[in-house]
Amino acid sequence: MSFSTEIKNEVCSLKLSRVENISFLSGFVRNNKLENVNKISLLTENPKIIRYLYNLFKEIYGISPSITVRNKKLGRGLTYILNINNKVKEILEDLSIIDNNKYLSIPKEYLISDEEQLRAYLRGVFLVSGSVNDPKTSRYHLEFLVDTKEYANFINKLLNSYDLNSKIIKREKNYTVYIKEAEKISDFLRVIKAFSAVMYFEDIRIYRDHKNMTNRLNNCEQANMDKVFMTANKQINDIEKL
Repeated sequence: MSFSTEIKNEVCSLKLSRVENISFLSGFVRNNKLENVNKISLLTENPKIIRYLYNLFKEIYGISPSITVRNKKLGRGLTYILNINNKVKEILEDLSIIDNNKYLSIPKEYLISDEEQLRAYLRGVFLVSGSVNDPKTSRYHLEFLVDTKEYANFINKLLNSYDLNSKIIKREKNYTVYIKEAEKISDFLRVIKAFSAVMYFEDIRIYRDHKNMTNRLNNCEQANMDKVFMTANKQINDIEKL
């Protein structure tokens, strides 16, 4: 199981208020593929996420979505599709995905009007478009892959409201909002309340920092020894000449 999957599973265990859940669903649905305003089909490869979504829609909107399971190409894993055919327009308007049957690139302000709603919205976005490198790898990296420049600027602004120093880069037809600093990645995990992931991330980061410091000290000590050896060797050569 990847580190990103572990984080997403942890996030799906959180108990949130109704308004937070609506903000969460808004972030999730906005970043999932929505083909038309008459049907909602949400895709994920994570069975825990699909159960979480099913329970939220049932609890908030009083509906029972259907779930379809498909084999991925080449038979590597499964894709879960949550289908909603009832109250579609009501739900999409409530989640600020559409307004007067037109898609909204940016959600209305009420979805992120307080800090808890903002955190919930970022959780929803992360579950669809976010990923984090395992801190055991050679580099620290967190990113969101989004569809438009306008939306990338919006997500970038939300992240930097927590001083996360995120940046944007264009990637083919999409945009990537990314964070490179280990400390800022850890701060983001705190923002979305993935506290177990924070503990793991910090343990590995401290170990790596300590190991790097030890290597630097060893390198310095070796360099000093080499310098002492070269100086002594020069003195011996000078004595032999005399």
